[in-house]
Amino acid sequence: MSRFLPTLVLLDCQRESLDPGEAEDDGSNAAVADRIRRLLTSARLSGWNILHCQYKSNRPAINCGVSVPGAPIDGLAPLSREAVFIRTGLSAYSDPDFGRMIRHYAGPPCFLVGFSAPFSLMATMFDAVARDQRLTVIPEAVGGRAVGPRSASSVRDISFDLIDRLSSTVLLDEVVATWLRSPETPTLKKIGIG
Repeated sequence: MSRFLPTLVLLDCQRESLDPGEAEDDGSNAAVADRIRRLLTSARLSGWNILHCQYKSNRPAINCGVSVPGAPIDGLAPLSREAVFIRTGLSAYSDPDFGRMIRHYAGPPCFLVGFSAPFSLMATMFDAVARDQRLTVIPEAVGGRAVGPRSASSVRDISFDLIDRLSSTVLLDEVVATWLRSPETPTLKKIGIG
């Protein structure tokens, strides 16, 4: 891991975040998972620092009685060299090592993608601001959950009204053009980014 390269944080990229039977339109969580998958692949090829933050499932693991994180979404599982943080509260910062790692990689952008808008996403953003740590959210790579009568995409859009005031956001195309295109990664077009 390098302190001079961007960091990609995957928040709550677990199977529970995907609604079974959801139509795969451009704003669906399934489409968001696909964008995150392609971004993660490109970030790995570019040597970025990758951090995963997962939440504990309320279900105990078989035969041991302890809560464990839910299974990652296909294609978004951490590699052995990538740090994994387990949030026990609403914010990623409920794992004390998460904040230390974000501080360690301060300098180049720290991009935040994942699921659980508005819940853990908003809590994490508020905690980042309180700690004077800058997280940059990529809106097209953020999924949400339906809340009451509001659809997941509607809740996500409402979340971004506040996130835009708390921190910076950057479009996925800009991330690709600025941080992922280089002579060292000529295969980005082949995997569907760029």
